[in-house]
Amino acid sequence: MTNLGLLSILPPLIALGLALWKKKIIPALLVGGLAAALLLSVSKWAFIVDYLERVIRVTGNRGNLQLILFGVLVGGLIKLMENSGGFKGMIQLLESMNIRTKRPVFLLTWAIGLLMILENYSNIMVNGTTVGSLYDRLGIPRAKLAYFLHSISINWVAIIVFNSWGAFYMTLLAGQGIQNPFRVVVSAMPMNFYCITSLIMIVLTMVFGWNLGAMKKYAVGSRQSAVDVPRTTDNGPPTTDHRQPSQGLPVLKSHSLLVIIPVLVLVATMLLSLVVTGKGSMMKGDGTASVFYAVLAAIAVLALMVQFMPKAQRPDIEKSVYTGIGDFMEVGILLALALTLGSLCKEMGTGYYIAGLASGNVPGFLMPLIFFFVSCLISFATGTSYGTFSIMVPLAVPVAQAMNIPLPLMFAACVSGGVFGDNTSPFSDTSVVTAISAKTGVVEHVETQLPYALISASLAGVMFVVAGLLA
Repeated sequence: MTNLGLLSILPPLIALGLALWKKKIIPALLVGGLAAALLLSVSKWAFIVDYLERVIRVTGNRGNLQLILFGVLVGGLIKLMENSGGFKGMIQLLESMNIRTKRPVFLLTWAIGLLMILENYSNIMVNGTTVGSLYDRLGIPRAKLAYFLHSISINWVAIIVFNSWGAFYMTLLAGQGIQNPFRVVVSAMPMNFYCITSLIMIVLTMVFGWNLGAMKKYAVGSRQSAVDVPRTTDNGPPTTDHRQPSQGLPVLKSHSLLVIIPVLVLVATMLLSLVVTGKGSMMKGDGTASVFYAVLAAIAVLALMVQFMPKAQRPDIEKSVYTGIGDFMEVGILLALALTLGSLCKEMGTGYYIAGLASGNVPGFLMPLIFFFVSCLISFATGTSYGTFSIMVPLAVPVAQAMNIPLPLMFAACVSGGVFGDNTSPFSDTSVVTAISAKTGVVEHVETQLPYALISASLAGVMFVVAGLLA
């Protein structure tokens, strides 16, 4: 490790500044990485080549490559589910239920949100398409529907480790030299206080009918159409609208199994792989290999199920998977650049320099709160959770190690703060997707959801202080 002192914080600051300015995380990570390579390169004229070599080395690492492949293969799995009619089958099955009271509608909203664990875009779109008309029938405002859709999806998916989010967590930790990133991620999720308090807040709102802040001014059952804008994101692929029938063909309710069974296979395969690679201990298992095996198994099972569909309804399996991989290629690029910047920050000693500044000046028990607060600011300003994780985790790991703070707690603070902005920012891709799915305006959605999120974040902040004191 090369100790560059004050200069070591320059590259991440450049990345952060560009992300806040341009609201684009991939160019920010690229420029920040190039700045770090310039500082570390022996030959300053060859720093670009040196940076490219580092990218190749990082992505060529076995564990990193498995996680990157998982991140893009999930796109193939989701696209094949969509093209085979799996999402539409789920919608048709759920819409066939004769629901006429609020309690079963709320339970259905939760059920769909908890089932769709792979990623949050399909979670939001399928859920909103399914329950939207039920909310209208019962006189529940579309603004409240948007709050439920967004907060359930983003906070639930962020807690689950059997998806692309979990893979991204492990990638960032492995890039900082953590030997068992899966154990750290699993240990951190119970301390992911923002996500937990947000989910509890939804339950309380459903039970007591709370209308906080701007939610009061929207008439019951009011609807404001959102403009359908392009939905390409820095956090993932473009979303798709599952509401249109596929080529005029009827969608059978049984097609919902094309979503349910692959998801179950993915989870079961990962659990089994963790046990096998851990030689009987799940917590000692190879998380990077397990998620990779799991997505391959899920795609294989789904492809086999598609073969038994009527020929007229059967999608082109290879084309669907390739298209989905292409849609998620941005995730792979983001992973590669984030890992590279993280490894460069580690080599420069950025985190240890920050820890040295904090030692003696900032009490250790406040560091989780500080990282949570800074992550909240970054994610709200940029609208990206992945970008926030990419900047904050490489700093949090060495700070935790140098100041003897439990790593899962510091990691959870970064995740909670990153999710906050993704959940509340008007710049967030998921805010736009939610507005489209709920048929409401983006501004309306943001201003009505923010009071609930701020209460959850305030409670989370208190919990991070308490956890820091007890650590």
